[in-house]
Amino acid sequence: MTWSWFDLAWPWIGAVAAASILVLLFGTERLRSDASISRWRDPVWLSWLAAAAYMIHNVEEYGIDILGRKHYFPEALCLALGLGRYPACPVPASFFLAVNISLFWVAAPLAALLSRRHPLIGLVFYGLLFTNGLAHVIPMLLGRGFSPGTLTAIVLFFPLFLWVVRTCFGAGRIPCRGLAAIVGAGALVHAILIGSLFLFLDGRIGESLLAAIQMLNAGLFLFVPWMAGRILLKSSA
Repeated sequence: MTWSWFDLAWPWIGAVAAASILVLLFGTERLRSDASISRWRDPVWLSWLAAAAYMIHNVEEYGIDILGRKHYFPEALCLALGLGRYPACPVPASFFLAVNISLFWVAAPLAALLSRRHPLIGLVFYGLLFTNGLAHVIPMLLGRGFSPGTLTAIVLFFPLFLWVVRTCFGAGRIPCRGLAAIVGAGALVHAILIGSLFLFLDGRIGESLLAAIQMLNAGLFLFVPWMAGRILLKSSA
C-alpha cells in the first residue's frame, strides 16, 4: 500500500489544532463556562481539553512515537491481528481516516460545543480516553510490547480521566451513572470499530461500508451520553 500525503499529514494538522486549542484553554477565557471556578473544574473547559489530548495522542500513533517509529500504529494493529506488515496487510488506509477524522476532528469539537447545555456529551471523550488507554496499556502489561499511543495513554489519558471522575461525578455533581454511561460509550465505540473491521476482513462488508460504519459510530458515540443525560435528568427531577 502507498500512503497518500493526507494519510501522513493529518496527525500533524491535528497537532496544530491541538496547539491552538491549548492556547485558547490556558491563555484566554473563551473556552470556559464559569470564570468564578477553577478552569480545571469547569466541564466545558475540560471538554475542550479532551479534544486536544486525543489530537496529541494521534501524533504518537500516526506521526512519530517515543521509539522513533513513524506512522506506525496501522502496522502495529496489523501485526497484533496477525495480518502481517504493509503492503500485505489488507486493512485499508480509509479505515484509519474514517475512525480518527470523524471522532476527533468532528465529534470531539462538536461534543465540546454542546457541553454548555449537555455536560455529559462534553465529557464523553473521557470515557474514550479511559477505554483506549486500557487498549494500549493492557497489551504492554501482558508483554506484547510498547505500541504507539502507550506513552500518551499513561501520561495524559489516565491522569485526566481520574481528575474528571474526581471533579465532575458524584454527590452534588453528575450522578455516577453518568460516569458508567461515558465509559460504556467508550467501550461500545471500540467494540463496533473492531467488530466492523473483522467483518471486513472476513469479506462480509466492503471498504466503503467499513468507512461509513466508523462515521456512524462517531454519531452513536454522542447519542449515548445525550440519551443518558435525558434519563438522568428525568430520574433526578
